[in-house]
Amino acid sequence: MMLKSLFFTFIVKPVIILITGISIKNPQNLPKSGQFIIIANHNSHLDIMAIMSLFDSTVIRKVRPVAASDYFFKNRILKWISIHLIDIVPLDRSIKHAHSTHPLQPVYDALDQGDSLIIFPEGSRGDPEKLGRFKNGIGHLAKKYQNIDIIPIVLEETGKCLPKNEALLVPFIIKAEIKKPMRFKNYSLEIQDFVLKLEENFKKG
Repeated sequence: MMLKSLFFTFIVKPVIILITGISIKNPQNLPKSGQFIIIANHNSHLDIMAIMSLFDSTVIRKVRPVAASDYFFKNRILKWISIHLIDIVPLDRSIKHAHSTHPLQPVYDALDQGDSLIIFPEGSRGDPEKLGRFKNGIGHLAKKYQNIDIIPIVLEETGKCLPKNEALLVPFIIKAEIKKPMRFKNYSLEIQDFVLKLEENFKKG
């Protein structure tokens, strides 16, 4: 998507660099090509922008954040931005009945068509610099797509740069630690235990 690539390259990335700055640890672990799933802790709406700003324009085109449709589609302007500029994979967080589509189906569809994803395993924004429990959804994805690398990115200071319910950026330097790729098939673990391993990996320095 050309519009999306231009948006992140010429608007988001310069704003992140000029107003807050971003310090990257282990940049060699950031994928330059191929399909992957980024998982990150979630403290701010700035998280998506910070992660997307790590990639060059050629990679950005195929990277899509998974985000809640009830928030990002709550009005026509935000919905247009979410679809055409951010290119989210909309996830319905409402309660599903037995006959309904699987709640992760949009995620499966995106991966099946070759997209790379940004997923926040905590499910929703937590308190700044506090890691919440990971949901099992990331474990099910890891098991279903065992040949796709999962790249953990630990973010710091985004919750201070753009606190919840605030609209103005505060100039803290964002820190992004990019950890080594992980795959479900490399561990002899059940889904819940693999999710716990992912969570513990975020707590290690």
